Amino acid sequence: MNLFETFHIIGRIVSLGVFLVERPKDGAKKKEEVKQMVFDFLNDFNIRLPIPDIVLSYVLDFMIDNLVDFLNETLWKKKAA
Repeated sequence: MNLFETFHIIGRIVSLGVFLVERPKDGAKKKEEVKQMVFDFLNDFNIRLPIPDIVLSYVLDFMIDNLVDFLNETLWKKKAA
């Protein structure tokens, strides 16, 4: 599995995780839960990335924040009263 395939899979895990942990409030805790899901997946399947975990953590922050922002503006958008 090359790096691009790995990040494609990670993106899918992030997407699934964001939907699984969705609940009102608790944004920082939910983000950490999703990140832990990704790290657990990588560990469970013995996937080693050529980047340090700290860098992956920043990448995951970016991915999660952008996905949640997109969902907040589209799918999860509340109608104005």
